[in-house]
Amino acid sequence: MLERPSCWFGADPGGAGSFGIAILFSDGRLHTSSVSSAAEAVDVFLGCDCSPVAIGVDAPLWWSAGPGGGRRADEWIRRTYQIASGTVQSVNSLRGAALAQGAITVELLRQHYSDLGVTESHPKALLKALGCEDYRELFGTWGIQAAGLNEHERDAVICAVCARQGFSGHWSKDLAADRSQHEQDTNSYWLAPVHYWWPEDHKRRSSQPNR
Repeated sequence: MLERPSCWFGADPGGAGSFGIAILFSDGRLHTSSVSSAAEAVDVFLGCDCSPVAIGVDAPLWWSAGPGGGRRADEWIRRTYQIASGTVQSVNSLRGAALAQGAITVELLRQHYSDLGVTESHPKALLKALGCEDYRELFGTWGIQAAGLNEHERDAVICAVCARQGFSGHWSKDLAADRSQHEQDTNSYWLAPVHYWWPEDHKRRSSQPNR
């Protein structure tokens, strides 16, 4: 019997028809689609013929009890790349689809894959951080061929890549490691462990103006 290939999941939580999902296989295949709920997304993930290593999720996976729900990870991204707060928002400013659907997707998957690695991701911020205007160019550097994706599927693919890069050791910076006293402990709270892998050898844009 052939061994199933490894894979990485990506999820961009949203509402009806705008919940992007991606499955990135170790043999180079890629599956993407748009669904309408965490339950539908999990059904697709569970039906894949692969052994999942980790998932990347475009949603805050730990929260802060501090003023405005601000987290150091978000503050660092905004400051480092001069990204406006409307792109990298504090948790208290986000809609429920991202908050609830992201966390429950992780919880449901962990019921089936207890050792599934989990990383938060922010595809739009990452594209800005890498100075990438065309995602297809970036996908090419990652060895991914994809065209005709909607925005939600594109972001889900980037989430899957973040999971692959982080849990394979290619990215070693974990934004979840630096938290204030008001933030949940990503090593021990109810959804733990959770990471926020970010590339180290990136092109910083801190000297460039907002766009």
